[in-house]
Amino acid sequence: MDVRSYLKDYAARADRFLDKFFDKKIKEVKQIGGSGRGVRIAVDMLERYRRFSRGGKKLRGALIQLGYEIAGGNKTDVLPASISLEIIHSFLLMHDDIMDMDPIRRGAPTIHKQFEQIHRRLGHKSDSYHFGISMGIDMGDLGAYLANEALLGAKIEDSRKIRAAVYLSRLLQRVAFGQALDVLYEQRQNISESDVMEVHLQKTSIYTIGGPIKIGALLGGMRPKNIDAIEKYGEPVGIAFQLRDDELGLFSDEKTLGKPIGNDIREGKNTILRIKAIQNAAGAEKKFLVGAYGNKSINKKDVKKVQGLTIKTGALGYSRELSKKLVEGGKKYIPQITKRSNFQDMLIKAADYVITRES
Repeated sequence: MDVRSYLKDYAARADRFLDKFFDKKIKEVKQIGGSGRGVRIAVDMLERYRRFSRGGKKLRGALIQLGYEIAGGNKTDVLPASISLEIIHSFLLMHDDIMDMDPIRRGAPTIHKQFEQIHRRLGHKSDSYHFGISMGIDMGDLGAYLANEALLGAKIEDSRKIRAAVYLSRLLQRVAFGQALDVLYEQRQNISESDVMEVHLQKTSIYTIGGPIKIGALLGGMRPKNIDAIEKYGEPVGIAFQLRDDELGLFSDEKTLGKPIGNDIREGKNTILRIKAIQNAAGAEKKFLVGAYGNKSINKKDVKKVQGLTIKTGALGYSRELSKKLVEGGKKYIPQITKRSNFQDMLIKAADYVITRES
């Protein structure tokens, strides 16, 4: 099976599970609270979480499943546990959208913007913006506890679930530290390539590739030496995943990406593309690039100019070559993860997929 088919199959099964999971949670809150206002709010939050979590590639959950299968487990058993990271991913996106002040996610208003719009529609006199932010944070908090329930409710040996849960907690601590670095670096001038790569490692890399596979391997009882190889595979491949994300953020289209092209420019996001383009540009072109990043009101014409200069300066080519080197470096550890040719092939294809995907 190729990677896209594997992801498609997993995503369909995951969405069906999520529907049942949220149906169960909604039933529970109704039984506890009757028909009061508190219950209506809880049901609304759960329904919004359901809609937000539906669809998408569900890469991280699929990689938990892959790690579990490599360890010798059955994919049916690990489905509830794998969903936990997808729920966590949803809550991290909700909080990330608040920090980045993004109004659009997956072609629809972000969660905090949805609640801001509700507040305005109801005509309340208090601050609609603050209400939206508050509810967006609360929605993310809800996801953290839903994820714990999904993971610990899986019918897998308790000792393995505990090891996986401890590792997941440590993994998410690194994500938080990486996010803090990202926020800090947005306030500073002269960010280096090594600074950006550090953020990619801590915030995205471990959490996206190696971490999910390791969670699945822990749940499946894999031997420690094979698990160590997962991390060596996952770190460079995970960084390459983020480099591709940044390329898509600048060069994809809004329909495919699910949010406006050029957001990374408006937010002044520190990417390899930005750093190398400014580094390699000169004169008026360099001045333009420096002024474009962080310009909240940049227009489509200037976004296209940034795209053109990113190609002209060799920044895009540099990013793509760096991604290829990282992926090839990660692939070297695959034989240490598993001796089974079918799973080796899947890990090779997964590594290639992260830098060739279009969304």
